[in-house]
Amino acid sequence: RYWFAMIMSLVWGVGLVLLLEGIVYLAAPSLVESVVKIVAKTSIQQRRMLGASMALAGSSILYVVKFLS
Repeated sequence: RYWFAMIMSLVWGVGLVLLLEGIVYLAAPSLVESVVKIVAKTSIQQRRMLGASMALAGSSILYVVKFLS
């Protein structure tokens, strides 16, 4: 039963990410294109650091939300 709740939380999270990304693409597609061009000009090392920073920020947010609930 616990695994089912975990899977449902994962599916809910994926749905939330898709919703937010969809809203960004709907509201500002040219801004997304500009950001992609900027990211394409950065080095692989900088992109890895950005990805690690985003993963750390996301996991920190999830930890705080879980801690507060």
